Amino acid sequence: MPVVIQSRPDDEIADIIERIRSSKDHDIGLVIPSGSRGMQTPLSARLLSQFCRQSGRRTAIVSDDPRVQELARASGFTVYASVLGYERGIELVPAASRPAAPAAWNDTGVATAVDGSTRTAGAAVATAPPPPTRVEPRRVLAVPPPRAPRFRDRRRMLYFAGAGVAVVGLLLFFTLAPSAKITMTVAALPLSASPTILGSTDANAAHQGDHILTSVVTSTAMNQFSANPTGQKTLPATSATTTEVITSDLPGQTYFVLHPGDYFQSNDASHSITFVVLSDTHICVGPGPAGTPPPGGMCTDSGFQEWPPNDAAAVADRVAESAGNVGAGTLTYWQQNPAPSHLAATNPSAAKGGADQKQVTVASTTDVAGWTNQVQQIENQLTTQVNDDMRTKANGKSFAVDPSGSGKTIAFTVNPALPNANDQYAQTQITITANAKVAVYDPNDVKNAVIADLQAQVPQGDQLANDKLNIQQPSVTQAADDGTIVLSVTATGFGQPIVDLKGLKGRLTGKNPGDAHKIIANRIDHVQSVAVSEFPFTLFYLPFFADRIEIDESFVPTPQTNLPQTSPLPSSS
Repeated sequence: MPVVIQSRPDDEIADIIERIRSSKDHDIGLVIPSGSRGMQTPLSARLLSQFCRQSGRRTAIVSDDPRVQELARASGFTVYASVLGYERGIELVPAASRPAAPAAWNDTGVATAVDGSTRTAGAAVATAPPPPTRVEPRRVLAVPPPRAPRFRDRRRMLYFAGAGVAVVGLLLFFTLAPSAKITMTVAALPLSASPTILGSTDANAAHQGDHILTSVVTSTAMNQFSANPTGQKTLPATSATTTEVITSDLPGQTYFVLHPGDYFQSNDASHSITFVVLSDTHICVGPGPAGTPPPGGMCTDSGFQEWPPNDAAAVADRVAESAGNVGAGTLTYWQQNPAPSHLAATNPSAAKGGADQKQVTVASTTDVAGWTNQVQQIENQLTTQVNDDMRTKANGKSFAVDPSGSGKTIAFTVNPALPNANDQYAQTQITITANAKVAVYDPNDVKNAVIADLQAQVPQGDQLANDKLNIQQPSVTQAADDGTIVLSVTATGFGQPIVDLKGLKGRLTGKNPGDAHKIIANRIDHVQSVAVSEFPFTLFYLPFFADRIEIDESFVPTPQTNLPQTSPLPSSS
């Protein structure tokens, strides 16, 4: 049986769809009041139509709102103007689709319609409307009257909760948020020191005053490249050389002179190899007393060297060729005066140095220049590499390098050495190695040494104001890569009364800012002034928590009277 569902004016399209979904009937008359929020756009009407088709519900729209009627009709809904019309089945039809008015016939055979049009008797006669059908009555669901939105009560509760949170937040803000900075100016003793700090790798020396312990950091790195020569050169043929030794079987001494051009030949049948004497050579051979110069003889009378006898001459192949590299004992043929039967000659060692003319690969000028540039580039890369490695190994310590660069050394080796231009050269792997070392020191050791010098000047009962120290960066005046260094540094500070800042903050919490000067002056001597600044705005009380109060000390020098006697600073020697 058809059922009627009533929607509310403030229902959204989702609420309307939910009302249809909650109904168990599939033949529904949906009553939409005029101005309904859920049926004001074509999209809402299409969504409702799509849901009804998918869920199998035959839904008719009942509304007296022309816009709702138009949107419903455009989306395919059957439209009724009222619930009564829906119950009686009187569908709301647009004027353009209504049937023509019935005509009345007169005695002239002309039919006059209600709208004033006429029709002849021969025209088709309008059919009578069908008899009315019985309409099944619709069942109307009782819809509860609209009730006031529940969120009004919830909103009122939210207002009260928000107000409570705001009050608690304000209380917490005024309790926890305020912070204060108190700057007090105190008359204090100015201090200064300019010691010379000595550093070495000797741990025993480091325990002395103005001495620190240093160390030496080393690093090694290498890189390679291939030297490929591109030059060509013709090497001339060269002659082999050796030494020809003369012996004699005469009973006495024999002397003579070999002149350039005198020759010795190989002992083969054709005497194919000929070696010539290179320069005038005085030969004196013959027996004498064993181990002692002879008492006299032909060599002495002729002015030759008497002892030991000269029996060898330098010889070279007459022809520049590699065939001249003959073996030992090869040059034994000698056609020379005096008679060869009393003299013999031979080469005790093989001849060397003979070579034929040939084309060889050499290092051109361009090759050598390119290799030199490549070596320099690699050395620069290795310099950066060993410096980075030494910094890593230094682990936060500083390099000790003086103005002349001493204190750090980087040495390079190139193996093998680069050739000269036009030297015969083959493809070679060149290895460049960098060996570096540097002296390093810990800046904290220097700082501690300087603080010790300042601390020695603080009067008894006072303390060094550590947060007001001004220590300049140490300057390396001398350094060596064995770890021996000399540093100069300057520092200034103040000697102040001993202050318990934590206890002072506890006495200031919650107090009036105007009382800060009096409270501080009662606990610290020589207070000159006290300034209070608060954040985020000035209040009539200081923060209730000590950690929200910051105390900054500022110092002005006091006259240096009755200063303690201090020992002079150690010298650098």
